[in-house]
Amino acid sequence: MQHLITTNDVVILSRGMSVHVDESKISVYLREAENIDIKSALGDALFIDIRNNPEKYSLLMDGGMYETKCSEKKLFAGLKTTLAYYTYARIIKNGDGNVTRYGYFNKEDEFGSRPDFKEKLMAYNDAFDIAAKYMQECLEFLSANKDTYPLFKKGRVRANGNSYKIVGE
Repeated sequence: MQHLITTNDVVILSRGMSVHVDESKISVYLREAENIDIKSALGDALFIDIRNNPEKYSLLMDGGMYETKCSEKKLFAGLKTTLAYYTYARIIKNGDGNVTRYGYFNKEDEFGSRPDFKEKLMAYNDAFDIAAKYMQECLEFLSANKDTYPLFKKGRVRANGNSYKIVGE
């Protein structure tokens, strides 16, 4: 099964990680992020169509600028960056690495220090909150362009245990 982004996209579009994080682990967290966070926010029909026809959704995937019906210009990060941050948050939460100002580094030997739980939780919450904010921007874009994206049904955005239903318009 093909993902919406690659494991390399996770490294590039999020805060970055050392190259020592196992690609198979990134792939597992990527699959979880797609199925739990992205699919529930977009709805199954739109998610499946994006997976089958990614070229049709280039603005949604890559982000950019759009104009609302009230002629207000808005920017959004896009679904790729959103998914990368949801995946990165899971890597931080479940991994055995350290979060530094240079990115996420996996412990490589017995002399490496284990991350402080409080520090790890703060880093996870921060990454997950960024992902949720980016997801909110994507959903606002979809709501503003309902005619272009008829498969979109208002979904839910999770933010650190809370679930928010998207309403409006």
